[in-house]
Amino acid sequence: MKWMVLWWVSLVGSVCAAQQARTEYIVDLSRAHAQLVTIELVLHDVAPGEIELVLPTWRPGRYEILDPSGTIRRFGATDAGGDPLDWEKIRKNAWVVRTDGGTVRATYELYANSIRDRTRYADDSHVFLSGSSVFLYTPERRGEPALVHLEGAPSDWTVATGLEPSGGDPRLLFTPNYDVLVDTPIEIGELETITFEVEGTPHEIAIWGEGAYDLPTMARDFEQIVRDQLAVFGELPYERYVFLLHVGPGLGGGTEHLNSTIMQTRPTSFTSERSYQGFLGLVSHEFFHTWNVKQLRPAGIHPYDYEKENYTKLLWVAEGATSYYDDLSLVRTGLIDPGEYFKRIGGSISSLRRSPGRKLQSLEESSFDAWVKFNQRTPDSGNCTISFYSKGALVSLMLDLTLRMRTEGAVTLDTVMRTLYERHPLEGEGFTPEDVIAVCSELAGEDLRGFFAAHVSGVEELDFEPLLEWAGVDLYFDPDDEPWRLGRHDDEAEEEAYERIDLGLSLTSRDGKIHVRSVREGGASFDAGIIADDELVAINTHRVESTDLKPLLEGIEAGETLRVLIARRGRLLEREVRAIGTPAGSWKLRRVKDPTDAQKSRYHAWLGQPWPGEEADDASDPG
Repeated sequence: MKWMVLWWVSLVGSVCAAQQARTEYIVDLSRAHAQLVTIELVLHDVAPGEIELVLPTWRPGRYEILDPSGTIRRFGATDAGGDPLDWEKIRKNAWVVRTDGGTVRATYELYANSIRDRTRYADDSHVFLSGSSVFLYTPERRGEPALVHLEGAPSDWTVATGLEPSGGDPRLLFTPNYDVLVDTPIEIGELETITFEVEGTPHEIAIWGEGAYDLPTMARDFEQIVRDQLAVFGELPYERYVFLLHVGPGLGGGTEHLNSTIMQTRPTSFTSERSYQGFLGLVSHEFFHTWNVKQLRPAGIHPYDYEKENYTKLLWVAEGATSYYDDLSLVRTGLIDPGEYFKRIGGSISSLRRSPGRKLQSLEESSFDAWVKFNQRTPDSGNCTISFYSKGALVSLMLDLTLRMRTEGAVTLDTVMRTLYERHPLEGEGFTPEDVIAVCSELAGEDLRGFFAAHVSGVEELDFEPLLEWAGVDLYFDPDDEPWRLGRHDDEAEEEAYERIDLGLSLTSRDGKIHVRSVREGGASFDAGIIADDELVAINTHRVESTDLKPLLEGIEAGETLRVLIARRGRLLEREVRAIGTPAGSWKLRRVKDPTDAQKSRYHAWLGQPWPGEEADDASDPG
């Protein structure tokens, strides 16, 4: 199935190498030191009349309008002889060129200073180009092959990209169509590289930036991730894969592409085992996307419409299920131990159970509204939204354990993902929410519509406890060891015995003053009328000098009235805030104390790690 696509790409590539493509991009990097890249789009065999040139408004993998056309300057157009052609800008991201036919050359400069969103960046050490923010296209030629010429870069710079070189020249790249060009970023610069193979397929790691990384160790660990995720889907949907990595202060995140990924991380990712394990979670996440999104694609974002928002209710699968597998792959391969995995799951559960937004927004709504809510944060976001990443991962966890429980381990989420992948190839139509429900119900042998109605289209609380217990894991509330406000409630259970005074505020320090970043709905400050951007001046006549309010709230009892002085638009205001006590602690996971043989077996099947021996009782091992 996928190999037919690869065969077609290779066939077209060989034909194109022998014949000149009708579309070429000449990329001049001689002013990369000034963060300027000049692009010449050469269109051959153009019919007389008007030809439209368009730059996408967003990039695949980030569901937000970015409008990269704002960094285009000095646009112009000529014919083959260099004579100017008449042109006009018709939209924020589109131009029309009028021609008598033949060859059209459209030239423009690009200001490349957007490294953190992984779109385009240039300096004196490297250039990174993500096609959707760089290359104009003509809609009628979107499906045609093209050549990309990289010119003007230092001769000792290395090229790293999933695009294939034409004629063996690494600076002359072939793309079978514009969609592949958009989904295959190009890196050229001072890079360190290493390669490894999985099932005879080459994989390359190319790193720009400085850090205490160990390339052979990275290659070994990346290979384990590749092999684990290959086992889920059964095949590698590419003939070569490239891991691009930027290492630098303030960098983080990643973007998946067809046969490559661009990842970013701080140098500190390589200074401790825990931070390195966090980095491997990013690697695992982006690589899982090679199948889930890059091949198995939801309806609504397939095919891409590059000029407007692409809506889908399935980002909880595209991103949430991927987020579930990123850590699951690490524990299966032994790159993290079950105790670390349990810490990560417990942290996610704690965050969700503290979020007011979980009661208002469903996973489907979060997915659909990614363009206007998830990627357009406001001070109210925590009150009315949830993340299709983190909650999507938790619902995927529940779905995985539900399938295992209903079928006694015969069917897992692995089975569902492979079945969806096989039934919905990239060359077909995207899959729908109904497809997901149907496949899960079919494989489980019973109707699972109720699960999806409650937890995907609905906002019912997630009941993890019975599912985790089935797999030999206990979910429990762990009170803070030394909570800064202790209050005993004789009529409450032990796990709710401690509380802390919570004003329901998120604070930030700005210009030496403490400001309110957000106010949690239903919290003490919300009801008192404190709002975002208020300056927090004093509590009970004591000056607020830090975002840490613990010293000011020591000795305060739940129900007490606090006098809070705030500054708002130049005015001093006093608000009465009734102190509210909330449980002090977090949700954690641990293995059950007296497991049955069945629980041990289920645990092993789920995590890929055997049930440990007596060391499980060691307090240093929370697993």
